[in-house]
Formats: sequence, C-alpha cells, structure tokens
Amino acid sequence: MNDSMTKAIEVVYEDNVLKPLEPIEGLKEHERMVAILSPRPVKKGLREIAGTLTHDEAEAMQKLIDEDIESLFKHQTNYE
Repeated sequence: MNDSMTKAIEVVYEDNVLKPLEPIEGLKEHERMVAILSPRPVKKGLREIAGTLTHDEAEAMQKLIDEDIESLFKHQTNYE
C-alpha cells in the first residue's frame, strides 16, 4: 500500500480479531498497518431527523431529491 494512501474499510470483530468484510488490495501478507477504529454510522429514518434541518439544508435536500427523481424518469423513458 502506498505510504501516502489512507483507506477506510469495514471490518467485523470476531474471536478477538478484526476481519475485513472485503479483500484489501495493495496490502502484502503480514504487512503492519495502523488501525483507527470508529463505530459504523447508523442510518436514521426520516422521522428521527424531521425538524433538525435548517431551512437552507431542507431546500438543498429537496433539490437533490428532485434531481434524482427527474434523472430516474429520464432514464426510464429511454427504455420505453
């Protein structure tokens, strides 16, 4: 692995060992690395975040949603 490269991977802790959920490319067998552990982000439902966004954040989110929906409709009509 390149000295300047930092990579986040998801692991599971099992039998006192951190096990990657996917193969790690660019890592040599027995190569020593430094691990920084952080909890996996928890997805929150819309009801949990309702009322927590500022007006500007809500507008930005709505714009992204509208663009995604518009893109889906354009993609769908290309196949009909």
